[in-house]
Amino acid sequence: METKKIEMRQEGNRLIIGDSPQLIVNLDSQENYIVAEGKKRPYRREVALSRDLLEGKRRNVLESAVDYYYDQACRVAEGMLVAEAYRNKVNAK
Repeated sequence: METKKIEMRQEGNRLIIGDSPQLIVNLDSQENYIVAEGKKRPYRREVALSRDLLEGKRRNVLESAVDYYYDQACRVAEGMLVAEAYRNKVNAK
């Protein structure tokens, strides 16, 4: 089974990882967040990527780290969406 490569781009001090959801990493402040279903939600976990990885050295290590962090973020986003749907269902009664 082929694994889909996760898209990542750097804009200044921010890394934008994935498509939907997106993990936005602020490399300076670590004020990270997830954008899922059009909503921005805080992601209070540190994403540690060294400068040499970001400069393209050890590409396989960078890809493994991005896969790991993005998988975590997707799980968090999924949990947030499930909790939000449940909360909306309960509040609608």
